Amino acid sequence: MKLRLLIFTVLLALFAAPAFADTISFTNQGGAVSASSSGIVATDSVINGFSLNGSPLISGNFGTLSFDTGSLSGGTFTGGSISFISVFANNFSGTLTSLGKGLYDLVGTFSGVSNGFAFTGSTNQILSFSSEDGGRDDSKGCWRDLQGTTTITATAAVPEPSTLTFFGTGLIALAGAVRRKLAGRV
Repeated sequence: MKLRLLIFTVLLALFAAPAFADTISFTNQGGAVSASSSGIVATDSVINGFSLNGSPLISGNFGTLSFDTGSLSGGTFTGGSISFISVFANNFSGTLTSLGKGLYDLVGTFSGVSNGFAFTGSTNQILSFSSEDGGRDDSKGCWRDLQGTTTITATAAVPEPSTLTFFGTGLIALAGAVRRKLAGRV
């Protein structure tokens, strides 16, 4: 029950936060990473930290991040996909750069629409590659130790004129009720 409440709270914050926050960030660690001629695939990296505008809000395991780089050519990738909690974007693209000593930096961007909110985001993931032959052949080895940060900027869709009219009518009714309540006290 507590886990359901936590997931509901995170999703509510993720979709309601655009009204209150400029950026939503979360950190992830671990998961399975594999590479082939069609790109790098990372699955089930555990999301373990959540913040709004840089202020930590939640810590603990409350979801997963998965991505697929799509075609990887010369250190760049396009046509990939990324998913986290219950949000999915299929236009993931970016770069993969060697940092040396088996470390790689994957930086990617994505965008999409979820529950009426348009969002753009970026992720920065560090991956480790261990070679079976001491680094002489990059095709033999394993990818591991995925960890990184994903930042999302969400914006609410522009409301329709009828929505603004209903909102304004509600504000006028609320102001009238408050006025009557205050007038009754005198």
